[in-house]
Amino acid sequence: MYDEMPIHRVRTLLRRVVDHLAAGGQRVMVLRNGVPVAGLVSVSDMKALETADQARMEHHALTAQARLREIGWLKAGLDSARYEVRARPGPPDTRR
Repeated sequence: MYDEMPIHRVRTLLRRVVDHLAAGGQRVMVLRNGVPVAGLVSVSDMKALETADQARMEHHALTAQARLREIGWLKAGLDSARYEVRARPGPPDTRR
């Protein structure tokens, strides 16, 4: 969960907000005119976010590599099938 706080209050209480986060307090959603514009998190939360983001990027890279490998296999299979069709002897051509 998180606390919501208007930006003018964050400016006024920044030192307290940072101390609150450093002590393991809840995250803070910063609002401007009632609209969320930023979030303040503790260092441990930031590290966890960075770790999760790195894992997500690695997962996407592995998924992309697997897709490219599958496409290569499909292409090789199609090329092989085309070769087999061309190499297969058919009925004699009776057209003249």
